[in-house]
Amino acid sequence: MTVIGKYPFQLSPQDCDFREQVSLPALGDLILQAAGKSADENGFGMQKLNTVNRTWVVSRMAIEMQRFPKWREWINIETWVEEVGRASTTRHFRVTDEYGKEIGGASTLWAMIDVESRRAIDLKTIDGLSEAASGIPAVIDKPGRVPSVDGGTKKTHSVRYSDIDFNQHANSMKYVEWLLDCFSLDWHQNHYIKRFEINFLHEVLYGDQVEIFHKQDEMLSLFEIKKPDGNRVCKMKLEWQ
Repeated sequence: MTVIGKYPFQLSPQDCDFREQVSLPALGDLILQAAGKSADENGFGMQKLNTVNRTWVVSRMAIEMQRFPKWREWINIETWVEEVGRASTTRHFRVTDEYGKEIGGASTLWAMIDVESRRAIDLKTIDGLSEAASGIPAVIDKPGRVPSVDGGTKKTHSVRYSDIDFNQHANSMKYVEWLLDCFSLDWHQNHYIKRFEINFLHEVLYGDQVEIFHKQDEMLSLFEIKKPDGNRVCKMKLEWQ
């Protein structure tokens, strides 16, 4: 078993924003790709889970970057499992440049569910998973509980074809895109994301309508996405500099 997996990625034009640096959703997607590669290599990834009608779901994620790498740069994403409980497991990441210098990190919390019943699986029953627990801590603070948003501004979004993945629900990084679209181009030009946290609470499907609530307190942004019936979909926090 490989305790720490290391995966190289070269940043392509579609990974980068108008500043020619990797966007937060693209970076989050690369981090999730690294998680998937590591899990597959160690025998508890989607390649195996698909055969038994199970899947991983990420419930919390945090990302911190000292800098966002640029178009054409090579980066390495290292990933490892710290601990495995019955209900959830923690997986962490270190992002380095092509010379091995650390430029950021991430921390995630995962659960495994049955695809049909949507019920959680006891992770202690998964062969080999407990052996993956390295005890190695995260290089950043773990994601916590993001506070709810009371009041603030509101916009609506209809889940479209381009939002959904092969499970026919909105891709996790699409939530991040919706929230970043709440800011002007001028804001993005003059501010950089220092830390990002998201709590995923419920999935949304093609055709669903969601309401996006946003509250700004200087360099802190809080978001909450809800369905019209009030059910919470996700909560997100952005710290800017």
